[in-house]
Amino acid sequence: MADRKITPMFNDYVYEAIRRIAVEQGFTPDLFSVDFDEETRLECDGYVSFVFKAIINGDDREFTLWCKVPPNGDERSLELFKRECFFYRETLHGFYEFQAEKGLSEESGDGFYATPKCYLAHCNTDAPEPEALIMLEYNEAFEKWDWDKLEPINVEHTRLVMEQLGRLHALSFAMKEQRPELFEQYKRAGQPDSALITLMKESFDRALITMRTRFESEQERIVAVKDAVFESLKKCCDPATAEPYCVVTHGDCWINNLIYSHNENNVATGVILTDWQSSRYASPILDLCYFFFISAGEQFRRDNMDSLLHHYHGALADFLTKLGGDAARQFPLTTLLRLMKPYRDLLGS
Repeated sequence: MADRKITPMFNDYVYEAIRRIAVEQGFTPDLFSVDFDEETRLECDGYVSFVFKAIINGDDREFTLWCKVPPNGDERSLELFKRECFFYRETLHGFYEFQAEKGLSEESGDGFYATPKCYLAHCNTDAPEPEALIMLEYNEAFEKWDWDKLEPINVEHTRLVMEQLGRLHALSFAMKEQRPELFEQYKRAGQPDSALITLMKESFDRALITMRTRFESEQERIVAVKDAVFESLKKCCDPATAEPYCVVTHGDCWINNLIYSHNENNVATGVILTDWQSSRYASPILDLCYFFFISAGEQFRRDNMDSLLHHYHGALADFLTKLGGDAARQFPLTTLLRLMKPYRDLLGS
């Protein structure tokens, strides 16, 4: 695998799909151009997909899309790409419809809409020419938060993540009871398999390497506990032991998969979660522990984890109430703290 050149599944289908979306967005057919940003064109993350920016020009305006395609000839990456397509096309669509039924629109600010807008999520490799493309919004109001690796994460940004994770997990608790047949589809699609566990291990190790500079003084302890932490995270992915508290998780929640927005005073005002190919049906503890182990240092966890877990659960409970559920019955704070304790002992927090 390492000895061969990895090439993108970039073909006529991709061009035609982008042109179709352009017309849907109001561009006059045959009177617009499609260009690719040379800085992002076919840049591969090395694991699941190539990403590039498509820029549509016409009718005196410009419209930009983030596009993802899988690599050619890599079955594991293709299966994970299909998983991300299913999340955007089915799971997220179902979440949005369920919130709309409850009167929780994106404009209200009360729901879970912390994902990029998706214009297309399609993968059909049985076609004569493979068809595989995810097209997402490109919004200049959101900046990729390139955190200084020497600078520790702060409470302000972490509270935003905890709030959105709480809302994401609340949707599962609500739909498991109120829309069980529909939710069963999301549950089956989110079952972990060997490819997903392998990706999780690779992502976990890659993230720790990326964050090594930030936590240089803690490397000895991180190396000592990382294998035990990963084995514990794997157990979170087993519904046989994690039920009845399993939910649809992000599965790879750390600082590099978050995009923050800020106001004119550079105060963080919102966050969206990207890269959903690792999404799975698992314990909510997976997202929480993954984030805190990868993105936060030991002192930060000691000083802030209690308040941040309470903030997470408060967001979950408030949102679950609006969805017609009851956190005190479905996922009490005492249960969250009990499930977190073994991981906190491992993390020294």
